[in-house]
Amino acid sequence: MVGISPQTVHQSYLMADQHRLRFPLLSDTGNKAARQFGLVYRVPHDQQEVYQRAFVNLPFANGDSSWELPIPAVYVLNQDSTILYAAANPDYTERPEPGEIVSILSKQ
Repeated sequence: MVGISPQTVHQSYLMADQHRLRFPLLSDTGNKAARQFGLVYRVPHDQQEVYQRAFVNLPFANGDSSWELPIPAVYVLNQDSTILYAAANPDYTERPEPGEIVSILSKQ
């Protein structure tokens, strides 16, 4: 398992340390990989203002001024890189249930 984020390598390191993550976080500079999957969107201006009021400095964390984020997605691949499962949802609060992913992995 890996996590992929547009955050800078330094910010990813801080995130992994803060949350004690036990899997690697990879840095997708400029959302290049996310863009290939059609998962990139620009944060609307009103949401940018909300982030700024909450001291979320997205340009600093991501190392660019694009105000772009990836849509949260989950992919399960087998050893030959065949996609066994894919899910993406613009609502970041809705994620696949862990049991659903475990079920797919247990069939391998």
